[in-house]
Amino acid sequence: MSSLWRGNLAQNVYALHRKYGPVVRIAPMNSPSRHRWPSTISIRITGTPPRSRKTGRPMSVLNALEPATHRRFRGAMERAFTERAVGRQEGIIGSYVDVLMTRLRDLVEENVDVAESVVVDIVRWYGFFTFDLIGDLGFGNHFDAWGAGNIIPGSLRAATYRASLGYYPGVSWLLAYFVPESVLRKQREHWNLAVGKINRRLEREMSRPDIISLIKRDEDGKEGLTIQELQATASVIIVAGSETTVSILSGITNDLVNNPEKLTFLTSEIREKFEKEEEISIATLKETTYLNAVIQEGFRLCNPTPVGLPRVVPPGGDRICGHHLPENIFVNVHPLSITFSAEYFHQPSEFHPERWLAANDPSSPFYNDNRNAVQVFGVGPRSCIGGPLAMAELQLVLARMVWRFDLEKVDTEAGNLKWEEQRVFTVVERKPFEVGLRIRSALQ
Repeated sequence: MSSLWRGNLAQNVYALHRKYGPVVRIAPMNSPSRHRWPSTISIRITGTPPRSRKTGRPMSVLNALEPATHRRFRGAMERAFTERAVGRQEGIIGSYVDVLMTRLRDLVEENVDVAESVVVDIVRWYGFFTFDLIGDLGFGNHFDAWGAGNIIPGSLRAATYRASLGYYPGVSWLLAYFVPESVLRKQREHWNLAVGKINRRLEREMSRPDIISLIKRDEDGKEGLTIQELQATASVIIVAGSETTVSILSGITNDLVNNPEKLTFLTSEIREKFEKEEEISIATLKETTYLNAVIQEGFRLCNPTPVGLPRVVPPGGDRICGHHLPENIFVNVHPLSITFSAEYFHQPSEFHPERWLAANDPSSPFYNDNRNAVQVFGVGPRSCIGGPLAMAELQLVLARMVWRFDLEKVDTEAGNLKWEEQRVFTVVERKPFEVGLRIRSALQ
């Protein structure tokens, strides 16, 4: 519990796995495993799992633990997150990438000579982009994040604190008093933001489809979602659609500027393929093999939820990673321990996009890497539904960043940030990360 509240559970569990092996127990009723992605990660659960109710708020897609209920949520939402749906939203996504590129260009031009670089906290700008984009895609209207700031990280810390209380049911009521009021206030602000946003969206008709218009609604809660369930799920969409993406974006940018030869290779691929910036699209980026390898390596090293998400052992127990585990305990695969394990990857702590191009090259030192061990979107029926949207954002932003700007590492405290050492409250709590930006010479 102490590790959860301090935000260092990911690093502490990694240390436990290095010392004790592939299966460790970290709390009462909990036993995380890093050994592999077992088929039982998508196991059947019958009845209502323990502590699935009640949170004091309507059920969302995130806490709908009973399988039939989760299938209803998933079925109501999935058509809003398909590749086809994302393709239809490309114009909106591209317009927010335009805003990001313009804001960064203006920042460079206002501060220094265009031939020089300016130090930019890139995490801040990525956060503005993802937060406003999910507001528009999800609810037909952005959040004005460029001026209002971002309230999500505090709410995630509150969610982590509350989740940790479930490990100690006998004294959870007492421990709840120690959750800081400032953190709880952030969570309330986030909840009110989501409810207000969804209510205003439902009061008006949209001339174009957005995520909410594509989610099936049913006031009886038999096939679609009720208004209350939609409000709760809106809160999840805001977090999942912004915080996770900006975490990976900032992590990949960190790895690129710390590996200039990889950055140069990526920059060359994008600039040689696209003579004009407007040629960059979701469709054309499918052919950029090195960019996609960079993203896959980013998934490996910069998982936004490095602690993993829990699952429940079904009635009667189950055998996982060679161990029989009793029913109703929480288990999870620990992504950080997998991705930094030499058992699965050659030079696991190093950034090598080439490992994702080595599957058919026996001469490569990365040929035997277990690439299937990286499952950033999860596996099974509870895998992340937003994978296609996240991929589109990552591809478009990274490609246009290196097409338009020269990026470089800066020797400042924020420029020397080690991404994997940041605290984790469900999602990585990002610190400022500074890079040097300069408009490429061909555009000056």
